[in-house]
Amino acid sequence: MPSGSLRFGLLVRLVTLLCVLLALDALACYYTALHFANLVYDRWLIDSNHSIATAVHVHDGRVEVDLPRAALEVFQFDEVDTTYYRIDAAAQGLLAGAAALTPIPNVPPGQVRLADSRIDGRQVRLVSMRMVPPPGSGVDVTISVAETLIKRSTLTREIVLAMVAPQVALLAVAMSLAWLSVNRALKPLTDLAQAIESRGHDNLTAVSEAGLPTEARVLAARLNELFARVSTAMQSQERFVGDAAHQLRTPLAAVVLHADAAEGASDPDTRRRALRSLRLSAERAARLSQQLLVLVRAGPGAALTQAAPLDLAALLRRVGEEWVPQMLQRGVDFGLAVPESQVLVHANESLLAELVSNLLDNALRYGRPEGRITLGLLRQPAPALYVEDDGPGIAALEQERVFERFYRTPGTVGEGCGLGLSIVKQIAESHRASVTISSDPEGAGTRFTVSFDSA
Repeated sequence: MPSGSLRFGLLVRLVTLLCVLLALDALACYYTALHFANLVYDRWLIDSNHSIATAVHVHDGRVEVDLPRAALEVFQFDEVDTTYYRIDAAAQGLLAGAAALTPIPNVPPGQVRLADSRIDGRQVRLVSMRMVPPPGSGVDVTISVAETLIKRSTLTREIVLAMVAPQVALLAVAMSLAWLSVNRALKPLTDLAQAIESRGHDNLTAVSEAGLPTEARVLAARLNELFARVSTAMQSQERFVGDAAHQLRTPLAAVVLHADAAEGASDPDTRRRALRSLRLSAERAARLSQQLLVLVRAGPGAALTQAAPLDLAALLRRVGEEWVPQMLQRGVDFGLAVPESQVLVHANESLLAELVSNLLDNALRYGRPEGRITLGLLRQPAPALYVEDDGPGIAALEQERVFERFYRTPGTVGEGCGLGLSIVKQIAESHRASVTISSDPEGAGTRFTVSFDSA
């Protein structure tokens, strides 16, 4: 089975838990069986001890043992274990039995004590009893009986086997029930996976959450959110491709038209004008292609993948210097209002440079001829760059629409493709920045402001 399977992982955990429980149960069974085996044979040892005590008598202050040989043979007869006994008197010492058997010390009169001991290197169970002396006799007699542990071990093992066998069978039943339970618990996920697998690549409708448990509903909800985002992205991509194809058709058709005109021109002036128009159309197509690539590159989250602390003041000075020749060529009074000290933001440098260039290009194309354009930077309340011109303003109703792809305000002159401000807004949003427009439609100019969070 695959190690990454959720079903396999759950079953392994359940089986491991059951095996641990079985091991603990076997351990408990062993000690329970050992307890009862000791209990049975300990009682036998105590009874044997009392039987031997009946053969101990006191005559004239001396202790005598009257233990018939036949009774002793019966006592010691055992095909499995070896039995030992010993009788001691405090005044007389060892009276009978095995000298190798060591009695339990400090047994109170009339009491019985049990302990584990060893005889000749063999482990035994030992019981010692101190007899109550007859009144006035002053004798002190201790009787000890010991037995090896073979029968106890055998009985313990048989009890454990008898108890463990049903537990093993119960484990097998529990494993079968665990398999069925895991399969049943995972069925909603399996059904959900099959429902998604059976879909076509273009089916992004929401999956049903009816009848799903809470955990599966959470998964289905996240999948539905993902489907919704993918559907929106695909629709946006389809719309973008359609708009791009439509917009590229015009300059490419113009390229073909002017090429035909240049090829068929009979005089140098006509050919020169056709070639100039051809070059302008090619430049427009190249500019449109470049803007389309930037628009794709500035997609959601693109800025954050290569973002780093950036000195916004240094960036604006660099980009502003690059635009000085074009501003001078158009006769524009270009101003740079950027502080000398650092203004740090977390941004993608190349995309932010493209944003500034698009704002300057927009101001140059649609501002007043030989007018004034200012590129500036504000520190407070948060870092914000702006581009301001003194051209015709943008009507309030048009200020939101100018950020739409390929949209151009009716009556606008110039050769823009309608992507510059859309790119500005997309780059700003990918940096979690906002773009605002301050404009006077009576001709006092327009200011585009891009506000950032503090670095």
